[in-house]
Amino acid sequence: MPACRNCGARLTKFDKDVCPVCGTKNPLEGVTSDTVEMTSFINMEQNKDFRVKKKTTMLFYSFVAGFTGLPFFYLHSIKKGVVCLLLNLAYFGMSFVLFAKVLEIEVIITIILNIIIMYFVNALIGIELYFKDSLKDGFGEFVR
Repeated sequence: MPACRNCGARLTKFDKDVCPVCGTKNPLEGVTSDTVEMTSFINMEQNKDFRVKKKTTMLFYSFVAGFTGLPFFYLHSIKKGVVCLLLNLAYFGMSFVLFAKVLEIEVIITIILNIIIMYFVNALIGIELYFKDSLKDGFGEFVR
């Protein structure tokens, strides 16, 4: 899309007489809008290992090992993965103390109950991310 020679605003083919932003007459005079072959500037060796991330794989990781932050690590969101892992460890520790010490529930039942709760919470987070339309990975690319 060509730009105005005075203000640099992007113009359409209908704005060739007067720029709608700055009012310059003949804003395209002396401006060329040639296309450029961009593939010659892309270094394919640098992006050799790049693969498009899939929502189904992320959802699978959420169900299998969501408490470890694996879905976020898969999407190259390292900070979110670490935060997810730390929050799950903190939840497990605090709820273990709550169930075992305060409510005096047996230790094995407490562990099983914590695992079930953590599994469902992380599965729900994975399902929410799966249905999110604008989900992006750590590189800013949309997840398909």
